[in-house]
Amino acid sequence: MNENIKDLFNKVQDKNSFIIYLSNEFNIKPNSIRTNWFQTFFSIPDKHKERVIELLQRQIQQQNKIAV
Repeated sequence: MNENIKDLFNKVQDKNSFIIYLSNEFNIKPNSIRTNWFQTFFSIPDKHKERVIELLQRQIQQQNKIAV
């Protein structure tokens, strides 16, 4: 599941906006999400993984709609 999240996150074009969105979704500071979830440790809490995948997929779909 972590590899899937890594692959999807790499496809997100505006990573900062996405991190802010996750921050609002989970009520966690953006710097904490950036550092712990997607950079240094890449350790997304298990309870959030499915929702993060769902949001990543939605974000990529939105990007693709705009790009076309």
